[in-house]
Amino acid sequence: MKHALPPALLALLLSACASVSAPSYYTLSVPSAAAPAAPTRWIDVQSVSVPLQLDTPQLVVRQGDASLALLERQQWASPLDAEIRGALVTALAAQGIRDIHALPPPADTPLHRLKLELQAFETMPGRAVRWEGVWSLRGTGGAKTSLTCAFSGQEPVGTQTAEMVAGHQRLLSRLAGQIAGAMAPAAAPACPGS
Repeated sequence: MKHALPPALLALLLSACASVSAPSYYTLSVPSAAAPAAPTRWIDVQSVSVPLQLDTPQLVVRQGDASLALLERQQWASPLDAEIRGALVTALAAQGIRDIHALPPPADTPLHRLKLELQAFETMPGRAVRWEGVWSLRGTGGAKTSLTCAFSGQEPVGTQTAEMVAGHQRLLSRLAGQIAGAMAPAAAPACPGS
């Protein structure tokens, strides 16, 4: 014998299912209209270090001075450290710097190893996003680079999640520009502003 649910209970269950929305996923990688530049330099982008309290799939936002909130339905497309690393690889490729992580470099080619440690990755809705960290380049195979540089930046943002993510994308682009500048073949390797 089959039992049918009362119409009122069925309507309640269906509305409860409809009110739970699927999460939205965000990425730090910015799509490029052009193909990546032909590789002129090679890099090994190591794993990225991020603050432990941000090691979560959800976007974390600052509320006031001392509290943080997880945006349950707004999530990164991959773990934050991998998201930053992947977006950095994409941004560097657009400037002719190719990542060969875990692969041997082409023969007789200088290789740079990049390490990034972010000490701050803050999202303050309606105010700004802020990064603070240290990156280092170490050259091998003829590359003489040996640098450790500080990076800090802030971008104004609105209250919408897409606006906050776009602010982080702009900071990542600035960081990639600093790293590419330090690897420029015509210039002596130096930290930005030094």
